[in-house]
Order: sequence, then structure tokens, then C-alpha cells
Amino acid sequence: MPVIYRQSRLVPALAPRFGAGGGDLRRGLFVAKLFYFFYFAAIGCLTPFLNVYFARLGLTGAQIGWLSSVAPLIALTANPFWGAVSDRWQVHRWVLALCAFGAGLISLLYLAVDSFWPLMAVGVALTFFRTPIGSLVDSAVIDLVRRVGSSYGHQRMWGSLGFVLVTLVLGRLIGADDLQIAFWLHGLLLAVVCTGLGLRLPIAGQDGRISLLAGLRRLAAQRSYMTFLGAMALLGMGTSSYVNFLGLHMLELGGSEAMIGLAWAVNGMAEFPMMLFGGHWFARVPHGRLIQFGFAGYALVWVLMALVTEPLALVVCSALNGVCYGTVWVAAVTYAGESAPPGLSATAQALI
Repeated sequence: MPVIYRQSRLVPALAPRFGAGGGDLRRGLFVAKLFYFFYFAAIGCLTPFLNVYFARLGLTGAQIGWLSSVAPLIALTANPFWGAVSDRWQVHRWVLALCAFGAGLISLLYLAVDSFWPLMAVGVALTFFRTPIGSLVDSAVIDLVRRVGSSYGHQRMWGSLGFVLVTLVLGRLIGADDLQIAFWLHGLLLAVVCTGLGLRLPIAGQDGRISLLAGLRRLAAQRSYMTFLGAMALLGMGTSSYVNFLGLHMLELGGSEAMIGLAWAVNGMAEFPMMLFGGHWFARVPHGRLIQFGFAGYALVWVLMALVTEPLALVVCSALNGVCYGTVWVAAVTYAGESAPPGLSATAQALI
């Protein structure tokens, strides 16, 4: 993969419809920090405890596995769909707000159902609206940091902070019988807070007609980008197992809901320095090399997770997983932003 791990200062080929001055752009970055904070706080409310909740409902391991497989399957269509709609009609802000509002309301439906097929239907709908949110925000932030001279990692680390705080607090406050609190907080943060922030996020439009098909052909012609997509698909297979079954594995080893929250919080804390200082530490390391190192780290960590027999050891492994995630994700988002044709930043981010 080309280029180096640094803040790109490339100027888009099409002039942006963005009348904001430098002060407005920096206020936009402040809004982006808040969005990352509350969006990943919402994710932290649900992701660590969702499969634990399913287990409390009496679902079998196979049923939980099927429910967990919904997200990556639906994301294959939902992410490119919403990214293409945003780029084709230049309605990024409205799509972002719609996805946040829809995801927040739909997540509350989990509280109204308790059997496999209704839970599957809710999971499909939630995934369709929630999974594109991150890529839509990433594409907007990549554009903002180019204009201001900041870095993506300095914005994204606020998401890790929100995730850490929520998982720590919820892990200590909720028990096996009051997991419903997580759903209410998740819905509130997305449907109210993130929707409002999404409508205030300054997102540049492009002058001139955007040709989605022509842009996709340009992406497909980049051999390094296509290899990159293949690598991210493989990574998705591994991370799905980690995300979906860490909580259940923790309980199997004798841990508690508090230990689950701690493991996820430690994961987020380990991401933080990678996002804050990664641009400086790895300024001369190519994107591809960073991603390769991250993949090797993931493989080692997940093997260790399969071998450990103590809950505390699983928490330590979660910290190592966070280091891998922070390294790979900042490099991947930056690379996708640099590879995107003019006007197709949301699509390029959504594909990964």
C-alpha cells in the first residue's frame, strides 16, 4: 500500500461548497469530537453486553451465533448503500442524522421481544442504520482535518474515551438482572444526542456532478486499494468473533459483568495512545506495513485469548487487542481517505 502514515494535505480536484472560515472549521472539529465521544459511548452501552443479554433470555449458543452474524452480512449492503446515497446526492449530514435517529429508536425494540426470529429482525434493522454511521463521520472528519491541519487520530481518540468511560461505569453498575439500562442509554445517545450533533457537523459538498460509477471504477483500478479491501474483509471475520463472544468467554472463565466492562474499557484505553500519538510515532512507516504489523498482532492476541484460563488474563489480552485496533484503524481510515476519488469519500470509507 502506498504513501506514508501522515496527515494528508491533498487538495480535492473539485472545489468544495464549504463557506466556513478557519474558526468555523475548528468548531466543526469540536462537534466531530463530541460526535465520536457520544457515538462510541452508545456502542459501549450495548456491544459488550448484547450477547450476554441474549444468553440471559435463554438462547442457545448456535442462536447467539446466528444473531451475531447479522451485522457483517447486513453491513455488506448497508454501508455501500448509505455511502453511495450520501455521495451521489451530497446529503451526508441528513443521512448521518437519519441513521443515528433510526438506530437509536430501533435498538429499543430489543426490549419488546424475547424470541429468536423477532430478535433477528431487530438486529437486521439496527445494523442497516447503525453500521454506516462511523464511515460517514470518518469521511467528514478526514476532509476537515485536511483543511485545518489536524489529524484524524486526534479526533477519533474521543470515541475511545467515550467507550472507555461508559463500559467502566456500566460494567460496575449493571448486573445480570438489569441489562435493560444499556438499551435505554444506547437509544438515547443515538436518537437524541448523535442526531443533533450530526445535523451540526459541517460536511463539505462538491461542485459539479458526482459520477458514482466512474468513481467506483477508479477505485477498482487501484490494485493496492482492492488488496486493502480484501485484507479488511479477512480482518472483519476475526473481529466479529472477538466482539461477539468476548463477554460470553469471560463468563465461561468465571468472570462477571463488571469484568466484561473492564475488559472492554482496557481495550479502549489501549487504543487511545495509538490514536493520539500514532501520526507522530509512525510518520515514516507505510500504511501497508502498519496494517501488516497490526494483523500479526491480532493473530497473536486471539490465540492467547483462546489459551488463557483466567478472567484477568483475558483483560490483559484485551489491552493488546486495543493496541492492534488503534494501529490498524487509523492507518486504514487515512489510507481510504487518500485513495478516494473526489466526491466519493463516504463511499470509500463505507467499503472498508
